[in-house]
Amino acid sequence: MKKILIFIAVLFLGFTAVACDQEGGGSKEELKVALVLTGAINDKGWNQKGYEGLVAIGAKYDAQTAYNENTQAAQYNQVIRTYAKDGYNVIIAHGTQLSDAVKEVAKEYPDIKFIITSSDRTAKLGNGSNIAGVLADGVEQGFLMGVTAAYIAQDQGSKKVAAVGGTEIPAIKTTIDGAKAGVAYVDKAIEVLSAYTGSFDDVNKLKEQSITFIQQGATVVMSTANAATKGAFEATKDQGGKAIGANSGGLFGTYPDNLSASGNVDMSKALLLVLGEIDAGKFKGDNYIYGVKEGVVSISFSTTEAAIQKVKSKVEDVQAKIAKGEIDVQKIYEGK
Repeated sequence: MKKILIFIAVLFLGFTAVACDQEGGGSKEELKVALVLTGAINDKGWNQKGYEGLVAIGAKYDAQTAYNENTQAAQYNQVIRTYAKDGYNVIIAHGTQLSDAVKEVAKEYPDIKFIITSSDRTAKLGNGSNIAGVLADGVEQGFLMGVTAAYIAQDQGSKKVAAVGGTEIPAIKTTIDGAKAGVAYVDKAIEVLSAYTGSFDDVNKLKEQSITFIQQGATVVMSTANAATKGAFEATKDQGGKAIGANSGGLFGTYPDNLSASGNVDMSKALLLVLGEIDAGKFKGDNYIYGVKEGVVSISFSTTEAAIQKVKSKVEDVQAKIAKGEIDVQKIYEGK
């Protein structure tokens, strides 16, 4: 009888353990997250934002993480496929340049979740199954930069500003066009000189283009070009004028007298939001769009540059109205 009771107890505990596991009480698969970057993790721009997101994921989910920086186009497929072979169950491709490589590898590994990041809210990156697009709203990012530039220009009595991008990919063009919309929202009489340098790395090329626009009368230069963005900061430092960067708040101390503000994309928050979907078992191969309302897009200001102090409250008011839905940036952008 004693042996029978022990057997029944063991059997009961076994059923209980299985039931708990089926109800989600068992241990989850270890989260292994890899990040593929086209630039350096310390570029003070887009790539650094992606890396910071990976660090945040590792800390919150106790995930095993890995990254590959400065990945060249010829390496995209190889690097992504290697992470898949090594058992990483979430692979983040930081930028639409990596889309084709992701789509190819994702077909071979249907159980791995792939994330492609972009600041082009119109990008259709999800495949309905194991690829999702994490889209920070570059339209809103650019819009806040443009609003800031216009208010500074108004205070200066200027009617001309500039916007310079790196390579003319959709994510960069979206931000530049958003900046133009932001300027027009404040003052349609302010002209926006714009150009693309074709490079995310060539600081001198962007500096030369910025100087050209300054010589043509632009008193504020906005820029979005990853590491090359610094070219505008150097130009306004040497030639006079104010600069507004993209994801450049880390350089306020380097350019205290001319870098006024930075339009920011918090990829850490965006990626954590999507990892939350994965952790909850709600992941979809969809396009997740995050902006000001979700706290992913924002504008930050220099604490020492004088021009921004005069207009900061006006910009903050615009940002607050976007968050509340009182200003629909997308409709303004589309001319509706």
